[in-house]
Amino acid sequence: MLLADVIADLVDFLNDKTSDASYMLAVSGGQGAGKSTLCKALENALTPHDKKTVTLSLDDFYHAAATRQSLADTIHPLCATRGVPGTHDLPLMRHILAALQVADDTSRTPLPRFSKSHDDRLPEKDWPIFAGRPDVMIIEGWCVGAEASFIADYPPTDWEQKHDPDGIWKRWSMEQASAYEDIWRARDALILLRQKDFEQVIDSRWTQEQQNAQESGVWQFENREAVADFCAHYESWTQGIWKCLPKCADFHIYRDSNYVFSYL
Repeated sequence: MLLADVIADLVDFLNDKTSDASYMLAVSGGQGAGKSTLCKALENALTPHDKKTVTLSLDDFYHAAATRQSLADTIHPLCATRGVPGTHDLPLMRHILAALQVADDTSRTPLPRFSKSHDDRLPEKDWPIFAGRPDVMIIEGWCVGAEASFIADYPPTDWEQKHDPDGIWKRWSMEQASAYEDIWRARDALILLRQKDFEQVIDSRWTQEQQNAQESGVWQFENREAVADFCAHYESWTQGIWKCLPKCADFHIYRDSNYVFSYL
């Protein structure tokens, strides 16, 4: 099944949803699973159906580098690395969601942007503006829908045993995950994109890094080994999401290395 086939099914699904309130669609999946590509294609496909759509990426709500460094200084050094629950600016996200939900035709809502290549949030003057009220709001991110109960509080991987042997960082992140639950509960439907295994996640993220560097001229990771070390921060959460989130998903979709999709 090609992406176009999945998009056609999603358009049919969303066209049946009519409400005065914005419809909230959550999209979860590992790094490089194709979330951004799917969301952009879905936005384009909904436009001819008079569905005004906005996509909010969880990545754009990462704390600024200085804030994460402060967390690293006070809690654990691993907190400096963006990604796990606890490294997002949830007050900002709730503010943006609330503003979009009450927007009217005259509203102009700034949407935050985060530069992965620079590992920092862009200044507000560089944020795009969304005009009006969306019919469909898409929230996409690698840990969308994640709950602390999905994972164990001990270090389950060799990487975590080396870098967080006492589980301080892991338990902190699990505690922080509860603060996201009101956002996850607000969703109307959930899509889970699944890759074959965690090696495919690393490969996909390395491909993404090369594309980001080509566009920005800045390399955050110089090789696949560095990307693998970065992705190790996410591994236990990703495995837990793959295990536990399918029971909550309205669409559970597998994407292979050739970007062929199938429903699970």
